[in-house]
Amino acid sequence: MQMLFIIPLLKTGNPYYIIVNILTDNGENTMQNEKTSVLVLAQCDWTMRETLNTRFGTRCAFTFAENGEHPTAEQLRAAAVIFGEPSEAQLAQTENLRLLQLTWAGADKYTRMENLPQSVVLANASGAFGTIIAEYAIGSLVALYRSFGRYWSNKQAHIWQKYDHAETISGKTALVLGMGDIGANVARRLKVFGAAVLGVKRTAVSTVPEDFEEAHTLDALDALLPRADIVIGCLPNTRETAGLLTAERLHAMKAGAVLVNVGRGSLAGTDDLVSALQDGHLGGAALDVFENEPLPADCPLWDMENVLLTPHIAGPSFGGSADVQNTIWHICMDNLERYLTGNPLKNVVNRSEGY
Repeated sequence: MQMLFIIPLLKTGNPYYIIVNILTDNGENTMQNEKTSVLVLAQCDWTMRETLNTRFGTRCAFTFAENGEHPTAEQLRAAAVIFGEPSEAQLAQTENLRLLQLTWAGADKYTRMENLPQSVVLANASGAFGTIIAEYAIGSLVALYRSFGRYWSNKQAHIWQKYDHAETISGKTALVLGMGDIGANVARRLKVFGAAVLGVKRTAVSTVPEDFEEAHTLDALDALLPRADIVIGCLPNTRETAGLLTAERLHAMKAGAVLVNVGRGSLAGTDDLVSALQDGHLGGAALDVFENEPLPADCPLWDMENVLLTPHIAGPSFGGSADVQNTIWHICMDNLERYLTGNPLKNVVNRSEGY
């Protein structure tokens, strides 16, 4: 009989975990003659299926259920590892699940699920989205500072009109909320553009990370906001970050400051954002995430010239970006190898913290 123990290892940053197989009395691993059942819910083309089977085929039995297909109850019961994002109803049917490897960076949907046993290790795809989301953040800043939205509207209407006002990122002070993979990638690019970058994170750091001039904890936020020409939200959705940018804090930002949110829509309430933009305190905003999605059609944000809106696409994955998709699969395969060999898993989500 196989017994599995999940052992946390304390390391700097997120915890690592080892999933250990207990051996039988004669010293043979009970899994030697059994393949680990891996259920793939994420998009997986034939090339990747061949890659998975070539690398793991002698050790794993893969079931592919994606593109609208639904796994059977038997497949869910058998799965020891799942790649992708099962529904709550599907999770309730699992019996042998040990590792849920998400293809998303955000894990708040699963940290809130009561029927996901603590015996299941939850891992995300952090590290796959930093580059593409950082490029979105920089691109949206340039678009706001150079009035690209207005020029695009004029192009549609065949209007030749120049706007004199223009801003540069260079010389600005940027406050990055969240200093993980996405925040660090944003900071790196802001620095290249000549901005002074301040960072805020939940836990204190002993040394200021590269590309940041200062690093602070959340309790310093009120002192930092008045210094910021640019505020970029890269935070996950947790109890501490939900509603962090209150109406008072939005108005504490430097007059004319620009807000970019590529983290979670819970960072700021829609009504508070509308108010700070309508009264002119905020100079503009680029918003990829919202308090309620889809954004209601009657929301005033739609009609503001100084607001760039996108429907939660800053970090596209499967079908959106081949580079991101390849990185996600690398993360999945790396963690599967670690699971099979009893080595520490990466990107383990701390459920109590929410990320």
